[in-house]
Amino acid sequence: MPARTKIIVNQTALLILWLCTAAAPARGATGIAQSNPGAGRVSGLSGVGTKAAEFLTIPVGPRAVAMGGAYCAAADEITAIYWNPAGLAFLEEREVFLTVIERPLDIRYTCGAVAVPLADGKFVLGAFLSVLSSGDQEITTEFQPEGTGAYYSAYSLSAGGAVAYNFSDRFSAGLVVKNVHEDIFGLTQDAVAFDMGTNYHEEFLGVPVRLAFTVRNLGTNMRFGGDKLRVDVPAEDIYPGNDVGRLPRLATRQTSSFELPTSFHVSFSADLLNNDSYRLLAALDVAENSNQPVSVSLGTELARRINAKSSAAFRAGWRFQQDEFELDSSARLRGLSLGAGYLYRLYKLTIRVDYAYRDLGLLGNNHTYSLSFRF
Repeated sequence: MPARTKIIVNQTALLILWLCTAAAPARGATGIAQSNPGAGRVSGLSGVGTKAAEFLTIPVGPRAVAMGGAYCAAADEITAIYWNPAGLAFLEEREVFLTVIERPLDIRYTCGAVAVPLADGKFVLGAFLSVLSSGDQEITTEFQPEGTGAYYSAYSLSAGGAVAYNFSDRFSAGLVVKNVHEDIFGLTQDAVAFDMGTNYHEEFLGVPVRLAFTVRNLGTNMRFGGDKLRVDVPAEDIYPGNDVGRLPRLATRQTSSFELPTSFHVSFSADLLNNDSYRLLAALDVAENSNQPVSVSLGTELARRINAKSSAAFRAGWRFQQDEFELDSSARLRGLSLGAGYLYRLYKLTIRVDYAYRDLGLLGNNHTYSLSFRF
C-alpha cells in the first residue's frame, strides 16, 4: 500500500474512533451530561434558558461572529480554542488574543487567550479565561416589580487549557479542558467541561477544503449551593400544651441540577480563491444543540493583501435558528452578521484588529471587538 494511502487510512480510522467515543453514552454516576445534544428536548421547540451556564454559547472572536458562526472548519488562529481546538494546530507563531463582546442590558463578555506552538509546530498548547459580568442589578419582587432599592451582582467564568496535535500534514485533533463557575447573589455552581475537535484538510479539484467534527461543552451537571440556601426551621409543638416538641434546627434548601449547553458540529470550508492578492473563503456549519433546535450557519470572508505588511478582510454570514416564531419586519434580520478586519506586520510582530456586527432580532444588535498579536 502506498505511504500516502496508509496515512489517509490511518487518519480515517482515527476519525471514526473519535466519533464513536464522542457518541457513546456519557451519563453515569459522575453526573456527566448526555453526549447526544438533542436527547430529551421536545422536537421543534427551543430549550434556551433550560441549561446551566448558557454564557458558554456566546460566540467568541469577531472573525467567526461575522461569518455567522460557520467557523469550526475554518478556524486557524487563536479563537479556535473556542470553536474547534484542532484549529490551533495551524498556528506557526505564538499568539495572544483579547476580545470584548457587548450584550443586551449592559452585560459584557470579556475573553482572553494565549497559544504557543511547540516541537516545530507538532503540537500547540493554549490557555484562556472568559468572564461574563452583569454589574449591579436592582432586586425586584412580585410585590415590588419596580425595584426594592437593594442590589445584587452576578458573574460567570470559564477558564482552562487546550492542546492540539498534528497527526500528519492533513489531520489534526484538539482537546480543551475547562472549569465553569457561576456566582449569582452569593450562590455558586461549578462544573468541569470538555471541548473536542478534529480537522481534516485536503485538496479537491485543486481547491483547499477542510472538514471538521466538534463537540463543545460536554461535562458535569451544575447545581447552585451556598450559605444563602440555609434556613432556620422553627420548632414543632407535637403535643400542644405538654411542653414536648422538637428543637429549632438548621436546614439547607436543595436546588435542581441542570446540564451544560452541549452541541455537536459538522463543519466544512473551502478556499474558493487563493492567490497573491485575494483569498475567498466559504464555510458551512450544522449544529445539533441541547438548548435549541438544529442550527445552520453560512459564512464567507474576502481577504485582500494590500502590501507586504498589511491586509484587510471583509466578512458576512447568517445563522439560521428555529427558536423564535412570527418575527416582525424589524427582527427578520436575526442571524445576519457583518464584519471586517485589518492585519499589519511590524517587524516580527503581527497585529490584527477585528470587528463584527450581529443582529440578535428581538434582543437588538450586538457588537464585538478584538485585538490579537502574533510574535
